[in-house]
Amino acid sequence: MADKVADLSGDDRAKRIAELKAKMQAAAQKAKAAAEHAPEQPAAQTKPQPAPTAEAVQEAPRQEVVAEALAVKEGAPAGGSPTNGSSGNGAAAKAEVLSAEKIAAPAPAFVEESPEEKARKEMNRREFLTYAWGGLLGLVTLQSAVGLFFFMMPRFKEGEFGGIFRMGPESALPATDAPPQPETTGKFWLVNTADQGPLALYMVCTHLGCLYKWEQANNRFECPCHGSKFTREGYYIEGPAPRSLDRFEVTIEEGEVLVNTGRRILGAPAAESPARVIPA
Repeated sequence: MADKVADLSGDDRAKRIAELKAKMQAAAQKAKAAAEHAPEQPAAQTKPQPAPTAEAVQEAPRQEVVAEALAVKEGAPAGGSPTNGSSGNGAAAKAEVLSAEKIAAPAPAFVEESPEEKARKEMNRREFLTYAWGGLLGLVTLQSAVGLFFFMMPRFKEGEFGGIFRMGPESALPATDAPPQPETTGKFWLVNTADQGPLALYMVCTHLGCLYKWEQANNRFECPCHGSKFTREGYYIEGPAPRSLDRFEVTIEEGEVLVNTGRRILGAPAAESPARVIPA
């Protein structure tokens, strides 16, 4: 240490204090390592001496460094009397050195966890695994359901029942008073009307599923099974059928008539049919 510590300026003193703090930390670490690697006393000695503990080994260099830090802070050499310092500066130096001691103090030894803490952590791990497995199972189930849905969802090709039928341009449709044209592949009768445009009537009777026929002589549809009768437009006339004929969705796109056999429109109830015959 310099001979005239009291002549140091404020910045030099702060710098010196920082150096002493680093020195104190190094001394504490060195003393701890020396205590851990100290050789044991031979068992054959008559009066065995107790080995110094880590705290005792650390105390000596720590006291020297503390004394030197106090001397620098108070303006006097270690072990001597103060020259230009004051009691206030000494108290501040002690507080700063004590804080440095806390920083340089060795880390506490490993403390084994209690059984309650171990059980609590183990329970947290179990909960995490439970949630993880649950989320994974839900994701796999969702993927399986989506795949099964797309696998089982019917995909019809164009020109087969359940798909789209192209009936040609709108100008090529039959006259509004022409007989219905059967489309056996699509299972519908194509009828051109003056007020509703083209209609695609499902070939199955609404009673018990028989195939009705077009009777040109009577200008109507008649079911050979139970005698239900329908107009050219598919309206219920008489018989056991509960409603008018079902029909498929018909659209016109860019002048072309399209019949979607995958979208069936149910006929109106027989009581609401405008062609229904009211018995006398």
